[in-house]
Amino acid sequence: AGTLYGPGVYFAEASSKADEYAEEDAEGIFAGLYAMLVCRVVCGNMRYTDEVKPDRDNLMKSIFQHRYKHSVLGDREKCRGTYREFVVFDRNQVYPEFVVIYRRVPRPPTE
Repeated sequence: AGTLYGPGVYFAEASSKADEYAEEDAEGIFAGLYAMLVCRVVCGNMRYTDEVKPDRDNLMKSIFQHRYKHSVLGDREKCRGTYREFVVFDRNQVYPEFVVIYRRVPRPPTE
């Protein structure tokens, strides 16, 4: 879904961030429901950035060429007021532990 920090697997510490990318299942036994994975992620030595438009090439060099970083922590909370994003580039750093199936419930109108 995302490419701001390079071609990795993106994670968040808030389920509401993951929900932004979830799509409703249109048919079958999960029709009308959404799903997300709860994963354990080994970030190792993280490359931190709070830049609005990070230099993706520089981030990728720190991961793949110099090999002194294992993941990227994009602090969108600090620079945009949204969510922090954790990006890993090796599937062995991810352990999908739970599948959460849920239904979105609209908020009641405020008076």
